[in-house]
Amino acid sequence: MRFAAALTVAAALIALDAFYGPDSDHSVIAGIEYAGSAKCADCHKNIHDDYTRSGHPLKVQKIDGAPPTYPAGTSAGVPWPPAGMAWSDLSYIIGGYGWKARFMDREGYILTGNQERQYNLANAQLGLAAGWSGYDAKKAPRKPYTCGSCHVTGWRETGPEGPHQDGLPGIYGTWLEAGIGCEACHGPAAAHAANPRQAKLSTKPNCATCHIRGDVAEIDAKGGLVNHHEQYEELLASPHLANGCLACHDPHKSTKYTLGGFKGEQETCVKCHEDQRRVFLAESAHSGCISCHMPFTGKSAVATTITYNGGRVPKGDVRSHLSRIETAAGWKMFTDDGKFVRVDGKGRAALSLDYTCLGCHQTKDKAWATRKAARIHEGR
Repeated sequence: MRFAAALTVAAALIALDAFYGPDSDHSVIAGIEYAGSAKCADCHKNIHDDYTRSGHPLKVQKIDGAPPTYPAGTSAGVPWPPAGMAWSDLSYIIGGYGWKARFMDREGYILTGNQERQYNLANAQLGLAAGWSGYDAKKAPRKPYTCGSCHVTGWRETGPEGPHQDGLPGIYGTWLEAGIGCEACHGPAAAHAANPRQAKLSTKPNCATCHIRGDVAEIDAKGGLVNHHEQYEELLASPHLANGCLACHDPHKSTKYTLGGFKGEQETCVKCHEDQRRVFLAESAHSGCISCHMPFTGKSAVATTITYNGGRVPKGDVRSHLSRIETAAGWKMFTDDGKFVRVDGKGRAALSLDYTCLGCHQTKDKAWATRKAARIHEGR
């Protein structure tokens, strides 16, 4: 019942986004006028300044014959274009902030292949330098762009017949604003900008529209790691469903580059779990709540493998949102085919001890982790 209710909430949020989807520079979709994100800064400058330094508006950028740029103190960017290409051979870059970048050619198709088609940013947590990798080689040498519902604002999917954004046949749709603009979450804002007291915008969290993949009842996985935009499905299967995303996140700020998108453990974990945290601190002051309850079990761009006493476990570049830890040594976090996170009869998922404990305590084994984890919040 609990999980079914969660799915109803998710469906409602997705429906909400379908209504509020588009946005931008005084353009119109279905008779509704949009103001564009820049207009929001007239009244919401501080929030807008935070937003412009986040990854949302940078999900898609137009390339005008030069490397894309990113706000100071954030992404180092992409130093050169993919192999065999010049910047003038590209139309748009997808991402490049936080994790990785992919590219569209002059006709709007996404470049694919075995080499230098995806640029992975450096990852200090994994000890990996920036570098190139292949992307979706089965679709080589390129594939249509159909990802606008979560990459741009005001996306209208049109298919191969068009119309196409900028007249580029590889883009199977059109948009009003490149990147995730303010109105992608808050709704069309032209009427609000003209009369803010009477024309109100939505302030309901809209995270579930994009931070999902496929069926919200299933947490998709591959290679021992969760796929990269499964945070909402993980939340649904966690003990924190009732808290929602905004309990821990400021949606206008980035969780990367220490920009405050995560509110911090004192404002989140400790507020509800002060007793557990106090006992744990006395035992192990060198790590925090998220070290164990939000390990890097997801992959967006890169991953590595950790060897511990008696086994190996992958470590990705995206933190888990499952929170619950199963202390039984035999618990398997993923289904036998590796395609999904395992859930019980009530739709609840849990992290296993190899991911939560042994990725750091590499000289220990599962038996040690089982004994230790069961008592970690008891001060023993």
